[in-house]
Amino acid sequence: MRTVRAILLVVALTVPFGLVASPAGAASGTTCKTASGTATFTPALPKIGSTKKVTPTVKITGGKFSGCTGGGVTTATLVATIKFTIPNNCTTLLKNASTGAKGPETLTWNNHKTSTVTLTLGGPPKGKPATYTTATGPVTAGLFKGLHQSGTLVYSIGGGCTKTDLSKVTFKQVTAQTIK
Repeated sequence: MRTVRAILLVVALTVPFGLVASPAGAASGTTCKTASGTATFTPALPKIGSTKKVTPTVKITGGKFSGCTGGGVTTATLVATIKFTIPNNCTTLLKNASTGAKGPETLTWNNHKTSTVTLTLGGPPKGKPATYTTATGPVTAGLFKGLHQSGTLVYSIGGGCTKTDLSKVTFKQVTAQTIK
């Protein structure tokens, strides 16, 4: 009888711990020191002075995270398709107008696992120029599912917006990209 009670006690004590475990695929998170890539706007944002506004799709290719610590990863490649939901042009964008830019980002880590993030590109942090953007969103699938990505990026427009419509930018990280 004592053996049965002991087994029931062990079962009773272990079941609650199993119920509060992390979501499947979640890890402790990671922090990446550098991020960079290229973003292409289709259609291009009309240059400064134009009254035409568009709602482009922004494709990010050739993106990289590196110098990552935590979560068993050190680097990642990234691709994303971000859609503006609010019409903009270079004039409104450089005045920090809202874009409603949101879409899926896929991170492929050096351990061959992936993370899917619903990424939102927001306006610049307080006191920063319009070429800064916040990149935030929940990890909805894969490694780190249930955690949240955040960081700040700065992009370079080259001659876009002033001489020509803005069709491509390069970006790099200002603050660490974290997934916590």
